[in-house]
Amino acid sequence: MLNSVLGFSFATLLWLASLAVGAPLEHCPSGSGGVCFSIAVPTSSANSGSGNVYFQIKAPTSLQWVALGTGSAMSGSNIFLMYQDGKGNVTLSPRLGQGYSAPQLDTSPTAARLTLLAGSGVSDDGATMTANVACSNCDQWSGGGTMSLSSTAAGWIAAWKRGSPLATIDQAVGISRHDGRTLFTVDLTRATVNTDSNPFVTSHNTGGGSSSSGNGSGSGSGSGLDSGSGSGISEMTGRGPSQTLVAHGSIMAVVMLVLFPMGSLLMPLFRRWWLHGTWQLVGLAVMWAGIIVGIVVLRDMQMRWNDPHFIVGLVVAGVFTIQPALGLLHHRQYVKTLRRSMVSHVHRWLGRVLMALGTINGGLGLRLARAPERFVIAYGTVAGVVYVGYAGYKLYVFFQRGTSNAAATDNDTDRSKEGHRGQSRR
Repeated sequence: MLNSVLGFSFATLLWLASLAVGAPLEHCPSGSGGVCFSIAVPTSSANSGSGNVYFQIKAPTSLQWVALGTGSAMSGSNIFLMYQDGKGNVTLSPRLGQGYSAPQLDTSPTAARLTLLAGSGVSDDGATMTANVACSNCDQWSGGGTMSLSSTAAGWIAAWKRGSPLATIDQAVGISRHDGRTLFTVDLTRATVNTDSNPFVTSHNTGGGSSSSGNGSGSGSGSGLDSGSGSGISEMTGRGPSQTLVAHGSIMAVVMLVLFPMGSLLMPLFRRWWLHGTWQLVGLAVMWAGIIVGIVVLRDMQMRWNDPHFIVGLVVAGVFTIQPALGLLHHRQYVKTLRRSMVSHVHRWLGRVLMALGTINGGLGLRLARAPERFVIAYGTVAGVVYVGYAGYKLYVFFQRGTSNAAATDNDTDRSKEGHRGQSRR
């Protein structure tokens, strides 16, 4: 009798242990239209800090591609791209995030070593595609990225694109911009499984796996998954970096398309150097606020510091910062001599060149952010109208009033200046 009780108690403890350890976590992002990801870490990998990590990507075949990745932002992330191969199977492509450009196939020695497992492929009814994957080195990847297999808040990203199937086994095939994306964190301590084997299928499932080449097939996705009721996963879609990105772009567009051009026109319009100077100083302050927001975006999204948009932006901002000093020197010299000096010409033309470069750099920023085409067209249209109007007015002043009069309109002619001029003559 005692042996029976002890045996029953031991079996109960084993059963309770299996409930505590052995459940992959599942996450189906809101608004994804049926995309689901599942993640599992064997206890042996969690304890050693390296080894296999298992994940499942499941999505409707109405999607052209689906990607899951490790990392807190697209840039530098370890991305696993799944799409149909056109033969009833799926292709799996290990890629490295490139900031706001399409991720490229990672062929480096540290690229993700992926194996498609049983249960991968397109379902018999053709409605679902699934990739059951083992990754043997997802604790670290190209570019210095790392992920602790015992982290309670490991960063993951995902994206998807609707469209006709890519239908290829080419792992380097180009892809179009995503329709949806998400960022989420996973408590990997709650995604542990007992055994280091495929946790997404039961013994009766069938399906073909493949080597780490990324191609595999199967008759179904399996059913041995406990979703964990979403416990241990926190979705971060719509927060932080995307909002700061919009703020940065909006601020800089206002600076380059409104504040600086209007400030430049205040001189010939009102003939008040102090009004021109004050306006441009405000524009300068707003510009640096936009630059600071841009640096925050760069940091949060882990984008490349050597990107042309960032470099050109800092150079333009830095040179703009010396414009007030050049303008003040130009004004003082003109008050004394009533003639333009070399500083005058440098101040005027440098400002125009910097505004043009800043506007062009805004286009580079839209390209970097992979902004929708309608935004690019709108920005280009507004920029064209603003600067055609700006150049037109400058030419009008030049030809209508003559070179000497045009020069005078670029300087203050109020009484205070006349008094200053008279004092300087005395």
